[in-house]
Amino acid sequence: RTLWANCGASQFHLPFGDTAQRIPGQIGLRFESLEGLQQRLQTWKEHYATAESGKDPGSGREHIRITDHYGNVFVCRAKMSPDTTSTSTTSTHHLLRQPFIRPDETEEWGEVATKYGRVETDCQGIDYVEFYCPKGTASKIALFYESVLDATTTVVDTGSGSSIAIVAVGNVDQQGRADQSILFREITNEEESIPEYDGHHVALYVGESAADFEQAFKNAQVANIVWCNPRFQDQVDSLEEARKEKQFRFKDIVDMETGELIMELEHELRSIQHPAWPGKTE
Repeated sequence: RTLWANCGASQFHLPFGDTAQRIPGQIGLRFESLEGLQQRLQTWKEHYATAESGKDPGSGREHIRITDHYGNVFVCRAKMSPDTTSTSTTSTHHLLRQPFIRPDETEEWGEVATKYGRVETDCQGIDYVEFYCPKGTASKIALFYESVLDATTTVVDTGSGSSIAIVAVGNVDQQGRADQSILFREITNEEESIPEYDGHHVALYVGESAADFEQAFKNAQVANIVWCNPRFQDQVDSLEEARKEKQFRFKDIVDMETGELIMELEHELRSIQHPAWPGKTE
């Protein structure tokens, strides 16, 4: 059983279970303004562990860092002002808005829907999801996403002996900036460790056409990473099944030169023809 909670064009897939999943890293959320969030944090204090206001180093951009009771970290920021963001590409966040819970699911979720449901969520979407990765693997992870998903990637040296792989998964403007990204930050010393993978996942819509989606599946087949999650009915292991279900999955991020496993992270890859695609027109 899974609750699909919308925020702008993005969505959280929240599975029910005996053990909570925890992202080893952080999730960046975008808001029009942080004022409404600050008010809700005062009202719903029992729903989170900590909430701290601060400013990003260098840019001075204000943020609220929230940690939930399971250890997941959410860093919430207001959108950048018009003079600090490109207008050449319209952000997906502004194009696609959704209620917190879809109207056809409000009866199933009862109090959750009536308590938190709105015509449109205050959160405009997920800016990024950051995962910790083993030291020395950022460049390999970037190559993996370039090879399998034809993604635009950048590897940045943090200056502290480690690197961050930035994988663009949203619109990319003329300056090469993406409105959504997956980040892979290398752990900085031997004393740090990455928790054992607990099944958390990301869901992405691939490309601009069915042909883009099918090519991604073929690339995943070549890399020998197509995977079926036994939790779900969609058991896609062929292009025919991928076309039928309009989605497929993989879990292993591998070294494209050696085939060795780098880390595990389930990816649910969807075609824009998938019935849940928020950009479809009626």
